[in-house]
Amino acid sequence: MHTRGGYNYLVTINAPDVVMSLAAHDSEDTRQVRLMRLRGYLDEAPLKLPHRHKRFLFIVKLMAGVLCALIIMASLTPHRVEASMKAREGVSLRDLAPVLPRNLESEAEKTPEIAVLSPIPMIALVIDDIGPARQWSQQALDLPAPVTLSILPYVADAADWARQAKSAGHDVLLHMPMEPFGLENPGPGALLRRLSVSQNRQRLEVALLRVPGVMGVNNHMGSRFTACAACVGVVGETLRGQGLMFLDSVTSQQSAAARIIGKAGVPVLRRDVFLDDVDTPAAIAVQMHRAEALAQSQGAVLVIAHPRPASMEALKGWSEDLKKQGIAMVSLREFMREKQARERGVNVRTAGL
Repeated sequence: MHTRGGYNYLVTINAPDVVMSLAAHDSEDTRQVRLMRLRGYLDEAPLKLPHRHKRFLFIVKLMAGVLCALIIMASLTPHRVEASMKAREGVSLRDLAPVLPRNLESEAEKTPEIAVLSPIPMIALVIDDIGPARQWSQQALDLPAPVTLSILPYVADAADWARQAKSAGHDVLLHMPMEPFGLENPGPGALLRRLSVSQNRQRLEVALLRVPGVMGVNNHMGSRFTACAACVGVVGETLRGQGLMFLDSVTSQQSAAARIIGKAGVPVLRRDVFLDDVDTPAAIAVQMHRAEALAQSQGAVLVIAHPRPASMEALKGWSEDLKKQGIAMVSLREFMREKQARERGVNVRTAGL
């Protein structure tokens, strides 16, 4: 609108339903109606910008998009740097975190670092039935460490055998009598299927007191008892409470001991080879060669033997023969740690154990 000489002039605007021409002295009502129509048209009409304004808005939007991308990239960078730093860090004993009995944890903490090496075949040797056959038990005790000795609890001097074995550097197990199939007698204080849970628990706890300082338990006989999943549960509960491991001697292929006891949170191992089921030098030599071949093929083998004349004679120089073949004879403690680590996909050789 433009005012000159006291008159009001309106510029003509063409719209679909609004035509306003130069007018003077229109009534107030007419002017208000036309203004309302004009405002409605302007509100509905699309905004048409000059070309240079469109280009300016495009540049602004482009710069805003680039800025947002830079902000997002900057927020992600610390996570990538952190991941890269973790990848460069060395593997520690706690990173692998194999499940160990509580009485092994303090020794593990003395060795905070682990060297990651190529696989080394290994054999762990356990001598069962230590105690009753004194002469041959003494020969087993005199074998160079790292042989593990498993002591029967019902011999009168079981505690003395345990102390002597530990003094000689051997790992020690409780060789717990358990009920077998057939009529063979496992010895006094055996775990039996017909006994209650509390009775079997009491028998196991008494046996552990008779053989002090053990790192775990393995079964003496027990083909019938270990095949009963409900029976071996009490073993798992007791061992977990005392921070001990379990070695399944696998006296029966139906044994549920390792599975059930492992579910209780107890570290478990299974026997791979019986060295002297047939107690002759020729049969023992065959089993020794079998154990060596398994060690070369699968990396880690657990062998059980007994204090008998032919076995003790064969074992005198076995560790040196293994060394010539590139196989290490290791303690049960080290075997357990390495086997668990290998099952997790890492080959390790721990120090100080």
